[in-house]
Amino acid sequence: MQIPLRGSPMSRLNSLSVGRRRSVSPGSAAAAVLVLVGASVLFGNSPVAATAPTAEPTVPVMIVLDASGSMNQTDAPGLRIDAAKDAVTKLIDGLPAETQVGLQVYGTGTGSTDAERAAGCADIKTLSPVGPLDATGLKSQVASVAAAGYTPIGNALRAAADALPNEGPRSIVLVSDGEDTCAPPAPCDVAKELEQQGVDLTVHTVGFKVDPAARDQLSCIADSTGGTYSDADNATELTDALVVKVDYAITGYTPLGTPVTGADQPSLQAPLLSPGQYVDTFAEAGTDSTGVDGTTRYYTIPVQAGDRMYVSATIIPPGTGATDITAFGAEIDLLAPDLTSCSSFAERGFIVANRDRNEAVTAVLAREIGASGYPKACPQQGAMIVKIQRIGTAYVGQELPMEIVIRREPPADDSAVPPPAAKQDGAAAPTHGSPVALAGGTSFNDAPEITSGTTYTDTVVTGDNKYFRIPLQWGQRFTYLLSPTGPAQPELFPGSIAWIDVFNPVRDGVSMTRYDSSGEIWFKNGSADPFTASTPYPVRYTNREESDSRGYSLDGDYYLRLSANLNVKEPSTTAYLLTVVVSGDSEPGPVYLPSGSIPTSGSATSITSSASSTNPTSGSVTSSSSEPTTVVAISGTGQTTSSPVNGLLWALLGAGVVLVIGLCVWLIKRRRRPAGAQPDSHR
Repeated sequence: MQIPLRGSPMSRLNSLSVGRRRSVSPGSAAAAVLVLVGASVLFGNSPVAATAPTAEPTVPVMIVLDASGSMNQTDAPGLRIDAAKDAVTKLIDGLPAETQVGLQVYGTGTGSTDAERAAGCADIKTLSPVGPLDATGLKSQVASVAAAGYTPIGNALRAAADALPNEGPRSIVLVSDGEDTCAPPAPCDVAKELEQQGVDLTVHTVGFKVDPAARDQLSCIADSTGGTYSDADNATELTDALVVKVDYAITGYTPLGTPVTGADQPSLQAPLLSPGQYVDTFAEAGTDSTGVDGTTRYYTIPVQAGDRMYVSATIIPPGTGATDITAFGAEIDLLAPDLTSCSSFAERGFIVANRDRNEAVTAVLAREIGASGYPKACPQQGAMIVKIQRIGTAYVGQELPMEIVIRREPPADDSAVPPPAAKQDGAAAPTHGSPVALAGGTSFNDAPEITSGTTYTDTVVTGDNKYFRIPLQWGQRFTYLLSPTGPAQPELFPGSIAWIDVFNPVRDGVSMTRYDSSGEIWFKNGSADPFTASTPYPVRYTNREESDSRGYSLDGDYYLRLSANLNVKEPSTTAYLLTVVVSGDSEPGPVYLPSGSIPTSGSATSITSSASSTNPTSGSVTSSSSEPTTVVAISGTGQTTSSPVNGLLWALLGAGVVLVIGLCVWLIKRRRRPAGAQPDSHR
């Protein structure tokens, strides 16, 4: 499947395809480089047909409902089982259509006598296997549940884990009103076993009117898998807790791209990555406490003199905080065939991981092929090697996905572009209007587009990452206002933090203030006050000449991400309003030239990512167009460029010139031929 064309000039910077795994043989990789470079020279930059993407499925979740005999107590008020069934029914009504969900129950098939213990401890039923949401069928199954028997929590955890997919992130949401009555196996031991096996599984638990012993047991299950625990003392609290838990379970960064497996050793035989988006899996991280060692993979990319190549690598955590305070991220370098580095330094993006943070982290490297300072050993045409390394010791033992985005920017004439922009003061805070509901995306890939001046309403749960996309043309900047609409529920405890980060179209983190490049703190210590900030520079092509404004040298989709502290006493939900205002007059952008051309102004120079290799947060997360496109040539706003039509015209013109020259030669030879002479046999 290929992603559709978008109107933003910057979003037309590369092709991005999504599809099934394909193998790349050494021979085909080398041949592909020749074909790609040759096609670019012969036909210019032509578009590739695209189709609309389909909605991405959520993280698969199995809901496990306690239907043991104790659920027949009438203190919910009313029957506990009725309160639980009502909570699940309301939950189902609010689930997104793309939800992957299943339902298991225990305790429905036997009584609770000693004679029935053996059967009761195996009494676990899958009422609905994990799959696309069937709301009507699920609610029908829920309505049929009757509480009667034992509480085999340990066995139910194993059964739920077995019923989920074998790979990728997955979750269990368990609701129980008491302790396991069937151990062994002890529930907490089962949870620890699953974690030690490296299963990418998170278990969230809800204790419904539980005593301290049951609370400790359910908390241990959640803690052992990086999940969360909540108490519920009545039907309303149970409904709220269940909604929050399932929101935790089904939301997460879903990797998007063509599957690829990088080589273990550097060579030109490594898989070729043409401009587009890919997903690879990086295995267990290194154990070096410095965070340098880790899994390393190698790929190749096509290059041509004058082009600027962007390589971004986004490593995606499992949705839980790290157990230790350690580095977590990725590092990128470009290598010549002789393994000489083609960059002034490798580009690193990382955070100091801990139980509080679970956001995706991106490293971005940009290199102009053949620019001043470009190493002589590095190729100006053909292919070079990309080295990507998973760094840090966070999530040791867990395989993690990495999104790799390759973008190619042709050379440009920037003679009409204004000089680099000066830093501007913050604009006046926007004013909220009548809100429109808009759910923030879970990744760069599904971030919804923000319309300037429109007020949106959404909720953020501690542990969430909400992404929004803001299109900017040359000369524009934006200001945002985030305001809570009510107190957090349940109340946040001291130390809770939410922060806002902004990223440019190549997933590079950009600063909203001069000194804070890691993002802006929205609320902390339990206080959620309105927050506003402005991007300090209008986007301008020549900004790449200055280190301070370099992150604002691309037009297209910028990204705002709201992240909420994960390590809290229990999940808390905060409703908020978001208003973004785009300001600034549209101004001239660069005129992009055919690939391989030399810029006429000479002002475009080699750049690297704005992320500093010594700053753990700068560029730690960066953005890519949520729906990147298939056209290689790009243009500045209001400018003409080498377009598909231009490329075709040049090709036809070249063919016409060749035809005219050939016709002239034929006529000259014909005129010189003696009377009666016969044509040459090979004509």
